[in-house]
Amino acid sequence: MEKQNTRQRPDRNTAASRKGLLGKYRQHLAFAALKVSAGDRVGAENDYQHAEHFYRSAAEFQEPDRN
Repeated sequence: MEKQNTRQRPDRNTAASRKGLLGKYRQHLAFAALKVSAGDRVGAENDYQHAEHFYRSAAEFQEPDRN
């Protein structure tokens, strides 16, 4: 008998909140700053690009109607 995985995983496609997106933006900026201070320019650029993605996503975010 095969055991099925019954754990619930968060759906990656669900709409996040604007606050959550801005939190991810700040998180990636902090990661980038740490990598710059460690001399990892390539890693820092990766985090800067991720931060920009979350910033743009937050700017475009529309709160769902709650009627």
